[in-house]
Amino acid sequence: MDRKVPTPDDKEMPDQTRVEHQDEVADPRGSTAAEQDSSDLKRILQDHPALLAQLAPLASEVKAALMLQWMAELDSEQLQALIAFGQQQLASVHLPAPPVQSQTRLLLKKDYTYQEQGLSQPTQYYVYLRRRKPKLDRYIGTLFYVPRGCTLSYNVDSEGRVRFHPPHNLFQLKDTQNPLSIRVVRLLCLEPPPPDYTFTKQQNDSPQIYLHLEYLDPSTHQMLSQDYYPFPFCMYEGGQLDRYRWEVSVVSSPLPGAESHSSAASLDQLSPRLPTDTPHRLLETSQSAQFFLSNSAQAPLILERMRLWVSWSDRAMSQSRWEIVQSEPANQTKQPQTYALMHSGSRRIILSCQLDQAAVRFNYSLPVVMQWFQDLGLAVSESPDRRQYTAAELKLAHSLFVNMSLSQTNPLVVLKQLFGLSFTA
Repeated sequence: MDRKVPTPDDKEMPDQTRVEHQDEVADPRGSTAAEQDSSDLKRILQDHPALLAQLAPLASEVKAALMLQWMAELDSEQLQALIAFGQQQLASVHLPAPPVQSQTRLLLKKDYTYQEQGLSQPTQYYVYLRRRKPKLDRYIGTLFYVPRGCTLSYNVDSEGRVRFHPPHNLFQLKDTQNPLSIRVVRLLCLEPPPPDYTFTKQQNDSPQIYLHLEYLDPSTHQMLSQDYYPFPFCMYEGGQLDRYRWEVSVVSSPLPGAESHSSAASLDQLSPRLPTDTPHRLLETSQSAQFFLSNSAQAPLILERMRLWVSWSDRAMSQSRWEIVQSEPANQTKQPQTYALMHSGSRRIILSCQLDQAAVRFNYSLPVVMQWFQDLGLAVSESPDRRQYTAAELKLAHSLFVNMSLSQTNPLVVLKQLFGLSFTA
């Protein structure tokens, strides 16, 4: 088994930059002098309570303007005392520290030896840290080794995390020491070291990098637990994801209409109350079929949830907003009124509902619809201003992102996750 890791290319690495340290310039007056100045000013002010009473009601802008005017009349010693007192006051105020620009970022590189093996996809991905200035790459470790190859789908978010996306982040781990021991994991993200972390050539420390993942039920793919491990140590021999212990393969979603016994069994476990062939039938017809609320009195809740999604998209997806389009029935007909959830940019209908029939219809295949809602849930969960959402909304958005990230073939389950209501075919 080829599990080799790359050798750093010295030709691409610049010379180690010399780090210079500058001694801090000490205050020649010292902290004791500043405290004395503060004490003297307070004593003087306490001797003139009547004047203070007249100045106290003035606006802060007026007080500042008066101070600037009076400073011209002070001698150098008085000015120095005032400056020392002002610096002491500023030091006592806990101002938020300015954001630190990340000195490094995570980088993934394919192992291109897969081409020599006649494979169409890389068998593994290398993880590097890239220093911004001057540019320098440092090899950190390797993710899963997949003998048959795999394609990772990922992006780097605003905080520098490498986020992995379905359907290419689901893997099965079979224990080579005990073939009956099987795990299914979903890679979530690689968390970079602190923003102020940097490195020089031949530096050999251990940056704080963490791999976040979820453990899923091997049959239903429902989340069992979530964890994170220091990387790359979790991939070392004896680590939680030991590359030499676990045989890794890609977990593929069942194809529409697949008739294999194993796929059927898995689908039955996802929806045990339905007949054996029902999940296949639902999957094949979900794009055109209507699904009805089990309790028709709950129909207004469908439109309420659709309006919530629209408000989310307005706040979290400025470049990809949603809207509700209402179709009015013609005067001479009695056609039911339809509300459609539409992507305003592409003018594509995501789903539609008829309230009088308590019915919902998907306008695209199930995987496409789930991808739309996964993006919405992720955008809300990662919003830079989370205060514009209630705690219940944030919880609902996270649940939406997680559920829509999992493989699912039963539209009734998806509808339950979207609306929180029970539907029938």
